Amino acid sequence: MRGRKTKPLPLFLFSWEFEIINSMRGTMTLQRVREYIIHHRLVGDGDLVVVGVSGGPDSVALLHMLLQLREALGCRVHAAHLHHGLRAEADRDQKLVESICREWGVPLSWRRVDVARMAGEEKMSVEEAGREIRYRFLEDVRRDTGGHKIATAHHRGDQAETILLHLIQGTGASGLQGILPRRDRIIRPLLDLTKTEIVDYLEYHRLPYRIDSSNFDNNYLRNRIRWELLPLLEQRFNPGMVDVLCRLAEVMREENHYWDELVREAMEEVVQEGEEFPLTVRVDRLQPMPLGLKRRVIYQILRRAGGRRVSWDDVERVIGLLSQRESGRRVPVSGGRWVRKSYDVLEFDVEEKAPVDFCYELEVPGRTEIKEIGLLLSARLLSAAPTVAAGEAAVFDWEALKKPLIIRSRRPGDTFRPLGLGGSQKLKKYLIDKKIPRSQRDRIAILAADDEIYWVIGHRQDERGRVTPDTRKFLEIRASHVDK
Repeated sequence: MRGRKTKPLPLFLFSWEFEIINSMRGTMTLQRVREYIIHHRLVGDGDLVVVGVSGGPDSVALLHMLLQLREALGCRVHAAHLHHGLRAEADRDQKLVESICREWGVPLSWRRVDVARMAGEEKMSVEEAGREIRYRFLEDVRRDTGGHKIATAHHRGDQAETILLHLIQGTGASGLQGILPRRDRIIRPLLDLTKTEIVDYLEYHRLPYRIDSSNFDNNYLRNRIRWELLPLLEQRFNPGMVDVLCRLAEVMREENHYWDELVREAMEEVVQEGEEFPLTVRVDRLQPMPLGLKRRVIYQILRRAGGRRVSWDDVERVIGLLSQRESGRRVPVSGGRWVRKSYDVLEFDVEEKAPVDFCYELEVPGRTEIKEIGLLLSARLLSAAPTVAAGEAAVFDWEALKKPLIIRSRRPGDTFRPLGLGGSQKLKKYLIDKKIPRSQRDRIAILAADDEIYWVIGHRQDERGRVTPDTRKFLEIRASHVDK
């Protein structure tokens, strides 16, 4: 649905004619919002809608419209106001919202935060921090009230500004669809209205509102787009620039809807849920994909892995990583995360962690728990050789082992004599040859005594301490994993 420009009124009209025309406009605007909500299925019967109300014209109009439509839509309304602590007049904004909600009989939740301080702590711009904190607050209110939807007052002008903002910052097809009518629980019922239509609605109903002075602060990129770039494009290139940009958003939304199904099918094929990393991806299945599909799949994987603002550069760095032959290479992505290539998989959402360090004396007989890696070892002494499966259990010549036995993490320079190899080998090289991912190497436990390694637990025994025909007492150790 496209916005309709308001036609200018004739110069000479009686006051009662103005009232009739304004009444018609107000009724038509409300009807269009109702149709838009129904068309995009923004509100369901019985929904509790949390409305973000700043006290500005757009949010006041949104709250009023939803109250007018709540009976027709079968929904309930709860207002939410966030005091950003950035402007002196913000106290008056809050008082206005409180007054409106009292007069209109709307329950209100509010919170005061120090956005500037939080921006510094989270290393974000004030503009970005304000947005993040605002949506976080609205989600908190939704959960606390048992709400179903969160309504924000974005309109066609906001849509046009968002498209330009994404173009300036660098974007792909997903960025060109701009603001969606609905994203998860967040709905935008006014997205088909122009700013003029919203102001006309406010004037007809004589609704109070306040103007946020920060909307005119050109230190913010969005404000420079609103007051400088967009007017320039309208004056010098196309007076219908807002309509052109909103039409682009509609087209790209439909294009992306088609692609989304292809991406979903592709992700089911390549993505694996992991315990250590939220997501791992099969390189051999991702690499042959057409470049356009590959980019979209990687973008969605980064989003699923927790990327707050995934950029074009993030996607391209991951594509470059795919072609790297060496294991262990990694690239940074937005949000302080890393993506690492580990042999035939990509590991997403990698955080660099300190190596796991542990050392325990093995209880013989008895049980020894290695809490750092969730490993439980059960040891017993036997007079006859037991039958065990390789890997998770091992049997040793008790009398050939040095004492006490310890279970420890690997150390730099560790060397052992893999059983059957006929020589010594550095533990690091052994793990690399076996294609053990770097992230798992520090979680491998070693059975040792002094400078001798007897078992790389779960992998290979050492020649020393092996069972021979002369063995009289056998040490059996079984390894199992436990929840940490």
